[in-house]
Amino acid sequence: MLGAWMKLEPIYKTIGSIIRQRRRRLELPQTTLAGLLGISRATLANIETGRQRILVHHLYGFAEALNMKPGELLPQAARSGSSSDLVQVPLPSDLKPQQKEQISLLIGRMNSATTKLKEKSDVKTVKAIR
Repeated sequence: MLGAWMKLEPIYKTIGSIIRQRRRRLELPQTTLAGLLGISRATLANIETGRQRILVHHLYGFAEALNMKPGELLPQAARSGSSSDLVQVPLPSDLKPQQKEQISLLIGRMNSATTKLKEKSDVKTVKAIR
């Protein structure tokens, strides 16, 4: 069981990093975001560092609070053509190449590029909500 957790750990660290970067970009203190989500500041800090796994329903809550799509909180996959370049997501090493490609394609479809203009708009929206 411990081995499985060690393989998944990079995914949670990446998701936490995405949350932290977005929260900081929106100039939201941890206490404010945690309050919006109904979790403690300590829980948020653990999620941001990857020490705590994020539940799927929390992923949707984070997305709403941060003015994002849930897929934008997932690790990004690059699509450059070859299957070896396709996977840039930390995935378990025991997956077959076809499985890695399928997961990367799924994540790639879910992720959309966020433009600077949209981010500025989101910052204004969050500041107006406060």
